Amino acid sequence: MKAPQTMGTKVMLALAIGLGCIASATAQSKPDHAWPKQPIHMIVPFSAGGSLDVVARTVAQHLGQSLGTTVIVENRAGANGIIGMESVAKAAPDGYTMLMSTGAFTANGVLYKKLPFAPLKDFTPVTQIARSYGLVLAVNNDVPAHSVKDFIEYIKAHPNSTDFGSSGEGNITHLAGALFNHLAGTDVQHVPYKGSAPAFQDVIARHITMTFVSTSGGLTAINDGLVRPLAISSDVRAPVLPNVPTFAQAGLPGMEAISGWYGLWFPAGTSPAIVARTQAAVASFLPEPAVKQRFDEMGLITMGTTPEAFSTFLAEDTEQQRRLMKLSNVQPQ
Repeated sequence: MKAPQTMGTKVMLALAIGLGCIASATAQSKPDHAWPKQPIHMIVPFSAGGSLDVVARTVAQHLGQSLGTTVIVENRAGANGIIGMESVAKAAPDGYTMLMSTGAFTANGVLYKKLPFAPLKDFTPVTQIARSYGLVLAVNNDVPAHSVKDFIEYIKAHPNSTDFGSSGEGNITHLAGALFNHLAGTDVQHVPYKGSAPAFQDVIARHITMTFVSTSGGLTAINDGLVRPLAISSDVRAPVLPNVPTFAQAGLPGMEAISGWYGLWFPAGTSPAIVARTQAAVASFLPEPAVKQRFDEMGLITMGTTPEAFSTFLAEDTEQQRRLMKLSNVQPQ
């Protein structure tokens, strides 16, 4: 026969159950609250100084402040971003290595028949950071043309003597040049670089004829007159370059299919709690006036999407890249 429970026994039992629930909840949330205990490495798979690098360093600063740690930006350029991306794909999924990249992420999966990683399987999407109004066609100051129409005539009058720089094979800057050739009926030769910055610098230095550059990476040089902008691949003019027409306005519709974007990933298998906390941090600081102003000055539209929305976007963008490569006659390698 059971002994009757006294009021004190009942209180002690309830307290024990309550403490057990608290302990269980604490244990379940531990991976989130225990992280981060050390600096986080943000891998940028292109050279320093380009538009991606500028965005990455802005995000790294504010993300570090939000998470209470230091986010270190590391540029690991080469092979159209594949070297840097591979290092993240093969990193431990402990939340201390992340990838910041552009549309090259999805483009590589379409351009290359064999990769050392699977873009949509070996990474955990965190958030789409921002998107651009488009890419600006910038020519060096030795080019006499001041409009897209005049530039096309110039190219055709000087066969085999014009070239365009890109961030690498299959990069959006490469597709932009290939699509331009397709729509304009020209044959500007492609020169791949290890990032947008060195390609743009060679246009400034007048070593190559042209490139396509994001407003975030080319705005200062454009405003300083170091290069000449002819058009932007957008449906509307960019507020930071109000005098630069869209390609449609300049008489070459179809280039609006080219746009730039920036995203953040962890290696596959990273704790959902870490992913959620990182996305929440980014989504919280992107709308802050100082941060938004910084992105506005670069001609970028801030996003901060959920991991689920970003994952859906990546699948859709992969198909868009496939359509662009086919239209631009860029063959898988």
